[in-house]
Amino acid sequence: MPARPIAAALLLAACASAPEAQSAKASVGAAPDREAILATVDAFFLALAAGDADTIEGLAGDRTLSVAIRADATTPPRYGDLSELVARIRGGAAAKVVEPYWSPTVMQRAGLAIVWAPYEVSAGGKLIHCGIDQFTLSRHADGWKIDAVAYTAEPDACGELRPADRSAMRPEFPEGAGQ
Repeated sequence: MPARPIAAALLLAACASAPEAQSAKASVGAAPDREAILATVDAFFLALAAGDADTIEGLAGDRTLSVAIRADATTPPRYGDLSELVARIRGGAAAKVVEPYWSPTVMQRAGLAIVWAPYEVSAGGKLIHCGIDQFTLSRHADGWKIDAVAYTAEPDACGELRPADRSAMRPEFPEGAGQ
């Protein structure tokens, strides 16, 4: 078969499938469970501020991965899992921190969700750094669970990342949280 008819057939097939591909693409970003997903992330940060290891453990899957990315390009990512954080909290070795986030992007497909949001973290009222948090969650019979947490730690990015209106930050922490 000559090359032109083959190319024309391939082009026709690609055009015919384009509306289907666009339809699938459009549905990927929809997050029908947005509020339930964000409620899980909020509960995680409230538990972190309270030093509540049991709640963090209940919100996490069995093998929840943690990845820390430092601002400088020479430091490799640090991998761990949330069970290490839970153990540090129970042992009194983890600082209680307040970590509000804002402008979350939530994407969901079936029982898989991703939350991506700028954040700042402070301990004892002192700002430590800002960055981006990324949560991967999966839906279980008892609600959304955190499967992975990745974040950047960028001490010099707070001015760039902070919202103009601090009331956009969530969750709402109780008075004295993180102390």
